[in-house]
Amino acid sequence: MSLLTRLLLIFALCLVAPVPAPAQAPPPATPERPFAVMVDAWTRALDRIAQDAGRPNLIDAEVDRLRSETSGVKQAASQVAAQARDEASGLRGLLAPLEARLDPKTPDTPPEPEAVRQQRERLRADLALVDARVKQAELIVARADLLIAQLSRVRSDQFARTVLKKGPSPLAPSTWARLPADIGAAWSAQAESWRDLVSSGALTSAIQDPDRRRETLVSIVGLVAAWLVLVWWRPRHGRDAQAVDPSYRDRAIAAAVDGVGMVALPVMAVLLALSWLPAIETSSESLRPALRTLYSVGNNAIFFLIVYGLSESSLTPKRPTWRLLPFAADSAALFCGRIQRLAGFVAIAGPIAKFWGLQPDGGAPEVAGLISLIGLVVSGGLAFFGLPALRSDGWRSSAAAEGEAPLIGGYTWLLCRLALGLLLIAILAAALLGYTALAVHASDALLDSLLLVFLALTAHAIVHDVVEAVGAPDSPPGRWLRRVFGLAPDSAIHGRFAIVLLADLVLLVGVAMLLPILWGADPDDIVDKANKLVAGFSIGQHRISPIDIGVSLLVFAAAIAIVRLARGALRDRVLPTLHMQDDIRLSIDAVINYAGIALALVLAISALGIDFTNLALIVGALSVGIGLGLQNLANNTISGVVLLMERPIKVGDRVIVGKHEGIVRRINVRATEVETGQRAIVIVPNSEFLQSAVVNWTYADNVGRIDVAFAVAHGSDPERVEAILRAAAEATPHIVAVPRPVVMFKAIGTTGLDFELRVYVDNPANTIVTQNALNRAILAGLADGGIALAPPAVPPPPKAAPA
Repeated sequence: MSLLTRLLLIFALCLVAPVPAPAQAPPPATPERPFAVMVDAWTRALDRIAQDAGRPNLIDAEVDRLRSETSGVKQAASQVAAQARDEASGLRGLLAPLEARLDPKTPDTPPEPEAVRQQRERLRADLALVDARVKQAELIVARADLLIAQLSRVRSDQFARTVLKKGPSPLAPSTWARLPADIGAAWSAQAESWRDLVSSGALTSAIQDPDRRRETLVSIVGLVAAWLVLVWWRPRHGRDAQAVDPSYRDRAIAAAVDGVGMVALPVMAVLLALSWLPAIETSSESLRPALRTLYSVGNNAIFFLIVYGLSESSLTPKRPTWRLLPFAADSAALFCGRIQRLAGFVAIAGPIAKFWGLQPDGGAPEVAGLISLIGLVVSGGLAFFGLPALRSDGWRSSAAAEGEAPLIGGYTWLLCRLALGLLLIAILAAALLGYTALAVHASDALLDSLLLVFLALTAHAIVHDVVEAVGAPDSPPGRWLRRVFGLAPDSAIHGRFAIVLLADLVLLVGVAMLLPILWGADPDDIVDKANKLVAGFSIGQHRISPIDIGVSLLVFAAAIAIVRLARGALRDRVLPTLHMQDDIRLSIDAVINYAGIALALVLAISALGIDFTNLALIVGALSVGIGLGLQNLANNTISGVVLLMERPIKVGDRVIVGKHEGIVRRINVRATEVETGQRAIVIVPNSEFLQSAVVNWTYADNVGRIDVAFAVAHGSDPERVEAILRAAAEATPHIVAVPRPVVMFKAIGTTGLDFELRVYVDNPANTIVTQNALNRAILAGLADGGIALAPPAVPPPPKAAPA
C-alpha cells in the first residue's frame, strides 16, 4: 500500500467517519529512579543496540525495532537533561546575588556571615552536580544520535542492495525455458493464499465486529450525503453548455465541482472497501500475496480515478470554453487521451503484476524468471504509453497565435519532459538488463511523484482561486466578507499575496519531505532532520526554534497593531481636544511610536525566551557592527531623538539646510522630510541639522522679512519716494503692522539715489506672493508720482593692452 494511498485513506476516513476513539486511562506513574541507575540502564541499552546494529543481514523489522528503542532512550535522556537545565537555571538565579557579594569592585562590602558562606558553597556544589547530570544526559543523547545515524545507514544499505539486486535477464533463453514452471509455482502460491484468506475468517470477523459495522454505516451515510450535495451543487456551479465566454473564476469553480463530483465519491468508496482488509504488515506470510493483490486493485483504481478526474476537469476536451489550462484544442484532446490511457494501463497492469508476484524488492527468487518478464512488460508498457504523453504536439499553448510561447511552460517544462522521457527509457533499460527491482521501484516512485506534484499544483491553483474570489469585490464571497467586516463595497482587501505565499510554502515543504520518501529515503531520517530543524539553534544557553521565531513575530505584529490603535485613538480623539500646537502633537505621536516599537521589540525578545541579563552579549556584538558599518544609521537615529527632544526645528518651520530651502513636513527617526517651493520632498539626514548651520525662519515666530532695494533718478524728491514706499507697504496684504515697515535712504549713487524697503510678512509661506504684490504697488506708485528709476550702471570700457 503506497504512502499516498495511506494518507488519502486516513484523510477520507477522518472526514467521512469521524468516530471518536474511546477514552483511555493515563498510564500509572512510575516512581522516579536515581539518576545513576537511569544512566546505567541507558548505557547498557545502547551497548546492546550497538551490538545488534553491527550484525549483518538485518531485516527491516529489526532495524525498526532497534531504532524505536534508541529513540526511546534518547527521548528519556533529553527529558532528564531538560529538567536538569531548568534546575541549574534556578540554582544560578539563587547563587547570583551571593556571588555578587564577592565582587571586589563593590565598595564597602560588610563581612560575610558564616551562614551565607555555607549556603553559597552548598549552592555551588548542587549546581556542579546538576551540571554533571546535564553533561551525562547530553552524552547519552549524542550517542543515541550516532546509533540512529548508523541504523539509517544500515537501512539505506539494505535498500540499495535490494534495489540494485540483479536477476535473470528477460531476454535470456534460460528465463523462457523455466517460464512454465514459474507460472505454475506463482499460481499455486496465489491459490493457496486466497484459500487461506477465505478460511482464516479475517474478513468475517471484520464484518461481525459491531464497531466496524457502525463505522461503515456512518461512512455510507456520509457518502450518500456527499453525493446528494454534489447532485444539488453541480447544476448550479458546474459547466453550463449555454455559456459562451465564462470567466476564469467560473471555470475554476466548475472544474473543482466537476472534478470532485467525478472522483471524490468513487475514491471514498474504494478507500472504505480497503479499510476492511487486514494490514499486510501484521498478517501472516500466507495471506500476504492475496492481500497485496487486493490492495493493488484498490490503489491503482484510486490512481486511475484521480488522473481521470484531474484531466477531464482541467482540460475538458469536449467543452473548450470551460477549459482551465491554456492548452490548444487539439493538444488538450491529445494530452487528455494519452494521460488516461497511461493511467488505464497502470490500473490494469499493477494488480496483474502483483498477482504474479512482482514486488518492489524483486519478489520471490523461485519465480525470478517470471518476475523478470513481468517487469519488462510493465516497464515497456510505461514507456509505450508514457512517451507519447510527453510529445510536444500535446503541449501546444492556446496563446501561441498571440505571439506568446508556443508550448506550455516554455523551455522549463520542455526540459522536464525530456528528463521524464530519459527516465522512462532508463527504466526500460534496467528491466532489460535484469534489474527488475530497480525498474519496479523507479516506476512506482515516478508515478507517485507525478501524482504528488500535480496534486500540489492543483492545491496551489485552488488556494489562489479561492483567495482571488474572496478578494474580488464582485464575487459572492467578496461581497459577504466586506459586508461582515463593514467595509466599502469597492474596498481592496490586503494580504492576499501573503496567504498564497504561506500556502505555497506549506505545499513546498510537504512536497520536499514526501518526494525523497517516495524515492527510497528513510522516513525516520527525514522526520529526524525535520525535528532538528524545528528544534532550532542555540544562542549561549538558550535554544531558539523556528516555532519560537514565529511566535515572536506574531507577538511583535500584535504589539505593533496595538501601538497603532493607541496612536490612532490618541491622535484622532485625545490630542485634538487639548490646546497645543500641531508640531507638539506630531512630536508626541512620534515619541509614542518609537516607544511602542521599542516595547514591541522587548516583548518579541521575551517571547524568544532570551534572558535580558544575558542580552548584554548580544548588545556588545551589535555594538561592533554599529561601530563599523552602522555608525551613520546610529548617528542619524540619535540625532532624530535629539531633534524631537530639543526641538531646534519643528514641523511647519521654514528652514534652509545646505542648498535646500523649504518647509519641514515630518521628522522621522532617521531623516527629516523638507518640502521645497517646487513641492519636491528632500530627505535630509537628521545629523545634518546638528552638524551644520541651519537657518530657521520661524524658530521664534512665524514673521518673515522682505527687503526691496532699488534706485531712482537724480533729482527725485526723497520724501516723496519714502511716502510712496510706505503707502505701497500699507496697501499690500500679509504685511504686518508690528514690526512696522522701514524705509532707508541708503546712498547717493553715481547713477541715482539708492533706497531700500524692509517689510515683515505674517508667514514665510506668503513671501513670494507678498513680494510680487509689493513690487507691483511700488512701480505703480512711482509711475503715478512721476519718479523715474535710475538708469543701469554702464561698465567701464576695457583698458587697451600696452603696445
